[in-house]
Amino acid sequence: MVYVLIVLGLAVVIAPLMSVMPSKAQRQKAALRDEARSCALRVSLRPLPAIPARFRFAHDGELACYERRLQGGLQPPGSGEDFVYAGGVWSPTKGVASAPVWLASLPLGAVFVALSEHTVSIFWDEKEGSEGLLKIKQAIDLIE
Repeated sequence: MVYVLIVLGLAVVIAPLMSVMPSKAQRQKAALRDEARSCALRVSLRPLPAIPARFRFAHDGELACYERRLQGGLQPPGSGEDFVYAGGVWSPTKGVASAPVWLASLPLGAVFVALSEHTVSIFWDEKEGSEGLLKIKQAIDLIE
């Protein structure tokens, strides 16, 4: 009887500790984000910028923003371009110009790209893991 009480007491102490341990998927995402930081990418969890209704874009999963500061100014000061992946095609959110060719090399989970004067921000679902991260890095290298 004493042993049963000891085991129950240990279970009561250990159970809450086990519930706060990260899951395997959470550890994989953390490792991927650490790998991204080593590639000079800043990772943040922030809301997706507003996407015009004409794209009928809906994404219900979690997206992470992978961002890199670019060396030279790509855009004129104060301007920027946004692109959304909707209907299997990359399209600019403003105007009717075609999207840059390098967007096609992004991983499948990438859904939004924002280019500003000094940064590129790519929102994606991180499902492709390290392979997707490599594609993002290569695509950004094509810009610079």
